[in-house]
Amino acid sequence: DAAFFWQQDRKQTLAARAEKLRSMVFQKRLGTLFDKQERVAALAGLIAASIGADTRHAERAARLSKCDLLTSMVFEFPELQGVMGRYYALHDGEDPEVASALDEQYQPRFAGDTLPASTTGQVLAIAERLDTLAGIFAIGQTPTGDKDPFGLRRAALGLLRILVEQQIDLDLQAMIKTATEKFPAALQADKTAAEILTFMLERLRAYYLEAG
Repeated sequence: DAAFFWQQDRKQTLAARAEKLRSMVFQKRLGTLFDKQERVAALAGLIAASIGADTRHAERAARLSKCDLLTSMVFEFPELQGVMGRYYALHDGEDPEVASALDEQYQPRFAGDTLPASTTGQVLAIAERLDTLAGIFAIGQTPTGDKDPFGLRRAALGLLRILVEQQIDLDLQAMIKTATEKFPAALQADKTAAEILTFMLERLRAYYLEAG
């Protein structure tokens, strides 16, 4: 089956699949996966510019970041999201840095996991997590007790690990504000940004306590 999917999927480029993301809902109040890709692309470009990374690579990777979800391989084997994105991007002739970022956007996947190695991968991973945090906080779906259906604690800690352990000099407060402003004004961007910063600082405190 995998060999068949591999052959069939490569008949269409990742980029050609982007439009179909318009029909895939990310969250009903936050739009589709296409909307999310576009927000992440804008964020990734700003983050890349602020740390001296390649903005074109960052934006290109972001605009391909969810396209492998539409492939037969990932539909059948969801755990291969990102991994297959990298392989298909290389097959399509995308820049190796862009291709690597499609896989690295999900790192770290769990506590203690490897961090993104490429600069573009780091930028995309940060932008992706910022967008998710901003959107879910904006609609009031913050973690409560043991419930964290959108994995916001993991997203926040992963983002912080990338910044701290990869020594990335980024104005986190400003980027959180920028991320929240990409959603409708009705979702109270200023209030949301303050809540996200507090939430992330709590995660940062826990991170350092655990490190002794």
